Amino acid sequence: MRPIYRKVAAEPELDLQLMVTGLHLLPEFRDSLAEVRSDSFAPSHVVSMLLGEEGGRAMAQGLGLGTYGAAACIESVAPDIVLLQGDRGDMLATAIAASHMNVPIVHMSGGDQTGTIDQPIRNAISQFAHVHLTTCAQSTERLLSMGEGQARVFQVGEPNLDVIRTMGFEPPEVLATALDLDFSRPVLLATLHPVTTEFNDAPGQMRNVLDALDSLAIQTVFTYPNADAGGREMMAVLESFRDRPWLRIVPSLGSLRYLSLMRTVSALVGNSSSGLLEAPSFRLPAVNIGTRQHGRLRASNVIDVGYGVQDILRGLEVALGGAGFRKELATCSNPYGDGHAAERTVRILASLELSPLLVAKWLPSSEQFVAAGWDEV
Repeated sequence: MRPIYRKVAAEPELDLQLMVTGLHLLPEFRDSLAEVRSDSFAPSHVVSMLLGEEGGRAMAQGLGLGTYGAAACIESVAPDIVLLQGDRGDMLATAIAASHMNVPIVHMSGGDQTGTIDQPIRNAISQFAHVHLTTCAQSTERLLSMGEGQARVFQVGEPNLDVIRTMGFEPPEVLATALDLDFSRPVLLATLHPVTTEFNDAPGQMRNVLDALDSLAIQTVFTYPNADAGGREMMAVLESFRDRPWLRIVPSLGSLRYLSLMRTVSALVGNSSSGLLEAPSFRLPAVNIGTRQHGRLRASNVIDVGYGVQDILRGLEVALGGAGFRKELATCSNPYGDGHAAERTVRILASLELSPLLVAKWLPSSEQFVAAGWDEV
C-alpha cells in the first residue's frame, strides 16, 4: 500500500491518516512497525487487536477488540472515507466499525478468490464496503455476481505492482552481504503461513517444507509466518532448524528487501500470496504449497503442490530445472495489472461523491459516484 499512501499524501484534496494494528504491534515484527513509522506519510493511530494468545478463540476475540479500538479511532479522527485493503481480520473489524458509524468504506482487492478464513473475511468486508477497487477482471465479475452495483466497482489493479514498477531495488551484492548469501549458487525465498482450517496440522506442514529443503541444502531465506492460529507453533518448528548452514531466518524482511530478493533468487517457496501477485512480474517460479491460495487467479509461474515432502521436492525440481517450464516462464505476464493502481485509486478517492446514497447501498440508484477519467493513466 506504500504507493497508494504516498499518492494520497501528495494529493491536495486528500488528507491521510493511518491506523496501525495487527502484526505490526507484535514484538517479533518490530522492524515492520519501524518501517511504517519511518515512511512518515501521515499521523498514525495505534490500535491493538492481538491478545498475545494462540488459536481460533484468540483470533475471534481479537476481532471484538479490533472493532472496539477501530470505533474509537474513527470517532477521534472523524474521516470522510475509510480505505481498506485485502482480507485480514483487522480490516474486517474496521469495516464493522465504520459501517455502523456511517463512514464510507472503499475496499481494495475485493472479489479475489483464496482459501482459508481469508475468503469469507474478504467477502464480508465487500458486503460492508460502499466502493470496490479490484485487482483484475475476474474479481470485478465476482463482485458483480455477489450483487454489488456496477457504479460502485472499479478495476485499478494490484497496488503492490506499483511498488515493483517504481522501486529502486537493493543490489545483489548488498543482499549477499546482509544475509550471508552466495548468488553464484541457487537461492530460495520461503514463507509458510498457517491455514486457519488446518491449524492443528500447521507444525507438521512447516516441518515437511523444512525437511524437503534440508534434503536439498539450497541457500534459503525463510521469513516468519503470520500470527493466525498455528503461527507460533510454526515459528517454533522453523527456529528448531536455525542451526542448518543453508538456512537464513528473518522475521520480517521489509518491502524493499523482500522484493529485491524476489528479483534475485531462483524460486519462491511456500503459500504467500506474493507468489501469485508479485512473482509473475519478475518471471519468478513460485512453488505454491497446499490450499491457502486455492482458487486465486494465477500466472504460468506458479507450480501447485501438496504438503508432502516428495510433492514439494517435485515442485522444486520443476522450478529449478524444468526446461519446458522455463520456456513457458519466459513469456509469463502478470494478470493483476500494470503498476498504475495508485493513480487510479487517488483519482477515485479525490472525486468520490460523498452523498447519502453512497452509504445507503441497499437503495436503488443511477448515481455515478466517481468522476469520469479515473482510469486514465
